[in-house]
Amino acid sequence: MIADLTENSLWSDASTEKSLLKKVLARIDAEPARVRTNVNGLIVEINPAFTQLCGYRFSEIQGRKPGSMLQGKETTPESIEILRQAIKERNPCTLEMINYHKNTSKYSVLINFRPLWSTSGELEGFEAVERKIG
Repeated sequence: MIADLTENSLWSDASTEKSLLKKVLARIDAEPARVRTNVNGLIVEINPAFTQLCGYRFSEIQGRKPGSMLQGKETTPESIEILRQAIKERNPCTLEMINYHKNTSKYSVLINFRPLWSTSGELEGFEAVERKIG
């Protein structure tokens, strides 16, 4: 059986693995940035796209409020208030906001915000899906 393994068949398997890895990485890059919080607004989960967008690794921001790291001097009070009201009223919303990268550079994002509900109707937390614009 070992004699049946040729260099070409091994290369083919490696090529297939490389192709699959490229597809997975492309999918990760195509995903929007996501951050999830618990009911108290503290970060419990992010995806790789979130780290790429804002520069923070999960270990740096776990248990913190997203706004405390992402908002800055050009984040408008109006956009902050829209998010506050959505949290208070437990309603979804969509808005544009200026956020700040870990390196202090600013960027504009379109945020789709929503509450997360359990199957029994209990609030479990919140999710923000962010896409860089402009």
